[in-house]
Amino acid sequence: MKIAVPAGFAPLPLNHKILPPRAHRHAVERSALLARLFGEAAARVVVFQGPAGHGKTSLMLQARAASASGGALTGWLSLDESDNDIRRLLGHLQALLTVLGSQSPTAPNEDYAGSAGTITPRSDWLIGRLLELGRPVALFLDDLHAITDPGALRLLRELITNAPDRIRWFLASRIVPEVGLPRLVVGDAALVVSAEDLRFSREEMRHVFDTDRGLSVSDTELEAIFSGTEGWPAAVQLYRLALGSASVRHSLASGRGGAPREVADYLAENVLGQQAPAVQDFLLQTSVLSRMSAALCDDVLGRSDAQEMLASLERDGLFVRRLESGEGWFTYHAIFANFLQEQLARAQPERLAAVHRRAAAWFESQGHLEEALHHHLSAGDDDRACEVFDRWSDALVPDGHFATVDRWSHRLPADAASRRPGIAVKLAWAFTFLIRHEQLAPLLPVLRTNLARRLVEGDPRLALSMAAILQDDPARALDYVAHTEHREPTSNRFRNFELAAGHNVRGFVGMMRGEFGPALHSLAQGRSLSEQSNATFTLAYSLVHSGLTLVAQGQLPEAVEHLRGAISDRRMVLEESVSKACLACALVMALYEADQTGDALALFEQFHDMIVEASLHDYLVVCYRAVARIRDQRGELALALETLEEAERLSYNGRWPRAVQLIQGERVRRELVAGRVDRAQTLATRLHPDGRSDTDDWVRFSEETDGPRIGRIRLDLHGGRAAQALDEIGACLAAAHRQGRVHRQIRLQTLAALAHQSLGQTRPAHRCLQLALELAAPGRYVRMFLDEGPALAALLRAHANLPAAAPENGAEARNLLGRLIEISGTEPAPADTPWRAAALEPLTKREHKVLAMLVDYLSNEEIASALCVSRDTVKFHVRNIYSKLGVKTRLEAIRIVKTAETASR
Repeated sequence: MKIAVPAGFAPLPLNHKILPPRAHRHAVERSALLARLFGEAAARVVVFQGPAGHGKTSLMLQARAASASGGALTGWLSLDESDNDIRRLLGHLQALLTVLGSQSPTAPNEDYAGSAGTITPRSDWLIGRLLELGRPVALFLDDLHAITDPGALRLLRELITNAPDRIRWFLASRIVPEVGLPRLVVGDAALVVSAEDLRFSREEMRHVFDTDRGLSVSDTELEAIFSGTEGWPAAVQLYRLALGSASVRHSLASGRGGAPREVADYLAENVLGQQAPAVQDFLLQTSVLSRMSAALCDDVLGRSDAQEMLASLERDGLFVRRLESGEGWFTYHAIFANFLQEQLARAQPERLAAVHRRAAAWFESQGHLEEALHHHLSAGDDDRACEVFDRWSDALVPDGHFATVDRWSHRLPADAASRRPGIAVKLAWAFTFLIRHEQLAPLLPVLRTNLARRLVEGDPRLALSMAAILQDDPARALDYVAHTEHREPTSNRFRNFELAAGHNVRGFVGMMRGEFGPALHSLAQGRSLSEQSNATFTLAYSLVHSGLTLVAQGQLPEAVEHLRGAISDRRMVLEESVSKACLACALVMALYEADQTGDALALFEQFHDMIVEASLHDYLVVCYRAVARIRDQRGELALALETLEEAERLSYNGRWPRAVQLIQGERVRRELVAGRVDRAQTLATRLHPDGRSDTDDWVRFSEETDGPRIGRIRLDLHGGRAAQALDEIGACLAAAHRQGRVHRQIRLQTLAALAHQSLGQTRPAHRCLQLALELAAPGRYVRMFLDEGPALAALLRAHANLPAAAPENGAEARNLLGRLIEISGTEPAPADTPWRAAALEPLTKREHKVLAMLVDYLSNEEIASALCVSRDTVKFHVRNIYSKLGVKTRLEAIRIVKTAETASR
């Protein structure tokens, strides 16, 4: 079904962000600084750091021109507050890649996401796309100080620190950006051009005035200007504009000065005063516009000469800069815009609201809803602002731009959710997925009040159901979605997004109730609607729950393949959301169960920051529990405890007491397996499990094999109450068998085997163990057995010697048993790093040559040409190198070599 885009929406206006401003004709060539930037020892990262008005953007434009003349592809991104929404930032970076691709005959592959099944870090994906261009690249990020979100800064830090030498970064910021500069500077990879460096020298100041033929400045005046401005470029340019004023000339002759900022205000007032009334009026009224076009200015001011006015202002250098786009956009320098806005507010406050109101109407008519919203709010038109926000959120929520919804929610009137029920629904979705309990709480009564109303925009039941999932109340979530079961998809994108989320809730709850067939059907419907509405984060929920259902049903290899394929899907590479964090958590757990512990730990480390910031209760528990067990297995006991402490802290912060109990239950299990029964029993007395948790009817996936009931069974088993444990196991097994919970049955049968063994009932013990092996063998579940410690390892070895362990049709079970005995005899594993420097030794001489060329970022074609071999031969060598280094991508191989080189120095 094709989704209709709501009326009034237009593509995100990116041109003014990804295309550079036009260099000003009065700009001074900074030859000395450029020589530092492009000398023999040119740094890979250059930061222009200084307050507004220090010429950072002008110098960046000169550096861009120099880079282009040197053969590099150049890309520009002007950052602003909106880029603190990491999903929007990623969208702008993708648009930047498109611009770069248009400059190169080797355009990057739009669908590139590494080889099939490879989980590519987003920074590697972006860097890989840049390397595919086949030429050096220079990237320019202006106004980096606007980025304050930790996730956005982390993304930029990953890109900047991991990029190879052929990718240069030029960054302009009013503050020193937190992108890993200290280490880069120490390693001579970064150069910081400070505010002091950016100041004009006397020679550069002389050039400013000499290029303007209408000006004559004496050496005395020049020295007075230098003394008054301290070389501050903005103030120098203001002097150039203000020297037509007799009072300014007199102040220079008298030597009267002041601090540079005071000088700037004084000069700006003189510059404005020299303009004709019509120009002054134009400057003042358009100063409230973040960007201007002739059509916009004519409409706002009710005139028809804006095109000529803008061209004249640009020509005269009145701090107006043309943006390099075909749409004729201009912008004021920040310092001059602030000065003009202050003048307008002081001299003509009554006109301020009118300008904002007309600008809002124009932007809204063009489909630029964010700018329309800003101007409606600035004009005090709250009702119109709420209407625009409601419409805009129809796209923001399915796009996953929750941080943008959150940012604008703080500017809306306090009663916005009450004014428009649709706003309440969309804010609830955003705050739920951002895990913002405090902001969500006041919306819930509003949503409940609207339950009886037939709303066209947004269904409060579906929003309430997802909020209930966040609050760990699946029964209530099911009650809400039960009333929406028969609603049909439409052509409305937001509506389909809601329905997709509703199907996901039904699938999630169905999985908990053991109704796996209906659950998978609901999840398939959710996936279909997510794809139709292009909502990747609800798609991720459908995929993760489907994978968890496979784990519960005993299909572990299929689950690992499904989850690995989902997280490596090209649509997920740049996804940044709660749902992707949950997907990573589920895959960590599945890899652990399959005894792919190295991959599980590497995945956890790759997604750690996202998991910390965005994972939900059950997902967090299964992930951290698996990682703690891996570290225990490797003998890293302190790290295992730190892992559990972090999980407990995150659960407290998330207000998930049940998750806290499960993590504390893992501490009890560790003590029991280690034989410290007294300590385990002491810890267990502090547990107060939820009575609704882990019942025959409701088994959450985090409790499938390690919930409160199984925890009590273990305590009884190790505490000398094996008969009591067997009674509880029997009840649990009956329900698990009835519901087809194979994963749970494996755990229960292993515990039953241990219980019988402790009672001296050898034959029942081996019968239960054999049943567990037969259940586990098709799915190749390994850790389910090894998690129970030395007692079960001994029982496995004894079982191998029994004829009953090898029935004619039990080949899979015998193979699994052999593997378990082999693994249990080698733990704990000695290594805790994903590779060894020694792994480089087995490479052949030819593979060493190929690897050296890979490190130099040569393409397969270039390597083939240099070695006089075919491209297929190069591919063969590359595959061998990846295998020997234990990596899956070129960037991983390069990083290993560079890390080894750094360590050896």
